Amino acid sequence: MQILLVFLLIINASLAQQVKLFSENFYPAGLNILQLEDPKNTEIEINTGKKTYRFTASGKKAFYAIPYDAGRVAILNVIKNGKIIYRKFIKIHQKKYPVSRITVKERKKTKELLKRIQDEYRLIRKVLSIKTTPLFTEDRFIPPLKKLVVSTPFGAKRIINGKKRSIHWGTDFSAPEGTPVYATLTGRVVLARELFYTGKTVIINHGGGLFSLYAHLSQINVKEGQTVKGGQVIGKVGSTGRSTGPHLHFGIYLNGLRVDPSLALKLKL
Repeated sequence: MQILLVFLLIINASLAQQVKLFSENFYPAGLNILQLEDPKNTEIEINTGKKTYRFTASGKKAFYAIPYDAGRVAILNVIKNGKIIYRKFIKIHQKKYPVSRITVKERKKTKELLKRIQDEYRLIRKVLSIKTTPLFTEDRFIPPLKKLVVSTPFGAKRIINGKKRSIHWGTDFSAPEGTPVYATLTGRVVLARELFYTGKTVIINHGGGLFSLYAHLSQINVKEGQTVKGGQVIGKVGSTGRSTGPHLHFGIYLNGLRVDPSLALKLKL
């Protein structure tokens, strides 16, 4: 019995050595990366106690994210062929988020407008569900603007025209209208059109479940289906859609899960 136990411990230790953590962005909406010796048939799982989130490994360097509402503790599991080969209990660092109060001109929502909003929401969810192998080779996220000045951080609690609304699911960077906006990583443009809330909007698929979003642009310089390089100009800062002034709303998503761009920009890939 003791021999069997020792044998199992040796096997578990060798399996654990197949996994190496590359980051500890253990914050709400923190994007993370780990290295796998063999990513075939491997999933990464984050269990918050209330909900389980799964991320498919599409390469030796695989992404996973801490959900925004994860609480104080989560469990990271790496699962290969249905078996857990690595487990880590994660203490999530708590953050305080500000309240963002803005006033915008309300537009009467007719049946046609409500249908447009619903159709655009479905479109965004659809493009964010596209699955491809990694398309980028950069070792870091490239800032979407030459100068980053945060006007509204990710996670801010929004009050619009005096009413509580949803969480601010991106980072707003203030910049003069017409300022060039750059693709944060190489990828394929999956959306480049004007939407009701976010105005002229670009979404880029970087592969591996990773996407970036650029909103309220004054000008779009790319087309859907086009491959762009990291650092390439994809548009210009504007104030289209529901906006109070010129700025870039920058979002990053992993498997449709919203992550904090400010944390992602610090991540070494």
